[in-house]
Amino acid sequence: MEEKSLKQLVHKIEHQMLGPDTLITDITNDSRKVLPGSAFIAISGYNTDGHLFIDKAVQAGAAAVVAQHPTPQLKIPQIIVEDTRRAQAMMAAEFFEHPSRSLQLVGVTGTNGKTTCTFMIDSILQAAGLATGLMGTLYNKVQGEILPTINTTPDSILCQSLLRNMVDTAVTHVSMEVSSHATVMNRVDETCFSIGAITNFSPDHLDLHQNMEDYLQAKKRFFDTLSANAWAIVNLDSPDCLRIVSETPANRLTYSLSNQRADICLEQQRHLGSGSIITAKITSGKFPLSGEYLHFYLAVGGKHNIANALLAAATGLALGLDIPTVAKGLGTFRGIFRRYETIYNGDFRVIDDATHNPANMDAVFQAIYAEQPQGISIVYAIRGNRGTEINLSIAGTLRRWAERIKPQRLIITRCEDTASPLDQVKPDEEAVFRRVLKDLKTDLYFAATLRQAVDTALETMEKGKTLLLMGAHPMDNVASIFSQQAGVQVDIRPRPPQFGPH
Repeated sequence: MEEKSLKQLVHKIEHQMLGPDTLITDITNDSRKVLPGSAFIAISGYNTDGHLFIDKAVQAGAAAVVAQHPTPQLKIPQIIVEDTRRAQAMMAAEFFEHPSRSLQLVGVTGTNGKTTCTFMIDSILQAAGLATGLMGTLYNKVQGEILPTINTTPDSILCQSLLRNMVDTAVTHVSMEVSSHATVMNRVDETCFSIGAITNFSPDHLDLHQNMEDYLQAKKRFFDTLSANAWAIVNLDSPDCLRIVSETPANRLTYSLSNQRADICLEQQRHLGSGSIITAKITSGKFPLSGEYLHFYLAVGGKHNIANALLAAATGLALGLDIPTVAKGLGTFRGIFRRYETIYNGDFRVIDDATHNPANMDAVFQAIYAEQPQGISIVYAIRGNRGTEINLSIAGTLRRWAERIKPQRLIITRCEDTASPLDQVKPDEEAVFRRVLKDLKTDLYFAATLRQAVDTALETMEKGKTLLLMGAHPMDNVASIFSQQAGVQVDIRPRPPQFGPH
């Protein structure tokens, strides 16, 4: 980007300027990435305070500092603001020249299904022959180039930088996951969305949010900031989702698995091989398509994926695409890494899913229960470093389903061999599972490592039976571990590059 004056970058921000104006060639909140000419933004984070690194940034050549309080005797200009996160978002959008205004940008939020929905939307957009970008949990994509990701939604500087890269490389349409962390931490402030969509809402991220109401308000904030020209696509089957979009200025489109009042509603599901033929009726008078039907093949199983597909279809229609294009895009979607993914289907079947909260677990078990397999074993990885409250809810959900499907063997693991320092299971988190699952009438094991858990599951796997591998990031390598321990080849979606924790 061309250099900008400091005054230009902060002209919309309420601030106090200490020192003269200067030219800025880059902005960063990481003192290790400061270059001569950078503006260093001191963020008061959850783990450390960027104000402690101002001297280091100055030594590296910072041209200016943006902070929440002055630093005495500093010889470079200082911009003093009330909230550096908010200021960072505004500065980033200004520095990268508001790239989202040149894009058709779709933001997908919700507790579960964000990743699947963004990939389904991307498949529809590619079926229309459009140049696409993708931002989310697995990776970021600029046309065909795969780029690293650390967070589900990148911080505001990286977010605006990626969007500028997309504009500069002729991308026109972008699908982005918008997490509750993103709204709380101002990551998508000053970003112009053509569409905001929500999948569902259920307990999660209570390590960040004070309670469920706080979590709901974080989701609501995203929709409250949409423009009157945008679309808000909402799950009519969820009262919480309806509340989240209740005050949005955007035009609303609804989808549903059962409610005929929805703008797009499931009409029929007919199983075909490992997939289904889906028929959805378009009832919305907001399109010239009212009364027409959308027929498409869906290769992935589970009612939750039908709901995801309806959200993606509503998105395509809101963007002006025709029914055949939407059907083609959904029909070519073949699933993504660790989302109800069949990784082996030989003598027995193995399904891998990045299950990480109660609603996610419900969706997986509902999908497998509908298939009525002959004998199930389960490996579940505890969510480490997330607290006892969410793990108590997960353990209760797991017990409820275990009593219903009666697994032959249930193995709970701490994944000591694969968990990052951020995902290490604490003793009180494991204790929750031991207490809740006590006296469960099944073959119950606790395994310290993921490899031990897989080995224990394999001891009783027989022809025609099913193994469920369920858990978040520490299980991302479980397919290769299973392949090694079972001595078989696995079939998995393209695995995202390993760039760091989410």
